[in-house]
Amino acid sequence: MHFFKTLQESSKELKKLNNLLISAMLLALCVVVGLMGTFMIGPFIRISFTDLPIALGSMLFGPVVGGIMGALSDILNFIISPKGPYFPGFTISGILTGLIYGFAFYKKKATLSRIVITKAILIVLVDMLLNTYWLSILMGKGFIILFADRLVKNIIMLPVHAAMLYVILNRLPVIINRGKHTK
Repeated sequence: MHFFKTLQESSKELKKLNNLLISAMLLALCVVVGLMGTFMIGPFIRISFTDLPIALGSMLFGPVVGGIMGALSDILNFIISPKGPYFPGFTISGILTGLIYGFAFYKKKATLSRIVITKAILIVLVDMLLNTYWLSILMGKGFIILFADRLVKNIIMLPVHAAMLYVILNRLPVIINRGKHTK
């Protein structure tokens, strides 16, 4: 029951103009980070920080908004700077990323343990399983071979992403909410 209530509350966030504007700015930030903050290491390993604004939007406005931001971020980043053929599987991964961040952080405190657990779930489900599968389909490479390289990257990046998420999710909502009350 809590699952559907969270989805319902999150969908109501889309009715508020201020929330739409903040979401749009975070989505624009996703695109900028996608252009400037994405690094390719070989043909299959990408280090990106585009999920940080998605995590913040998901925390502020819930899983529905997070899922929409994840999908639009993937599509807009592809349109503006394609790094290979468009593949809808990565859009599905973007939606799931926003949904998972939303269910983990919407109306909840972003503790370090919650952040690490959520990021670990995202790494295993989305990055390691789904995205590796999408890449194996796209590139015609074996899943296990891609999986091994991507595992090393994710082990290294987990503490980096967790630390960045901790700062962003615990500092920026205070600044954004402070701005809502000024005239």
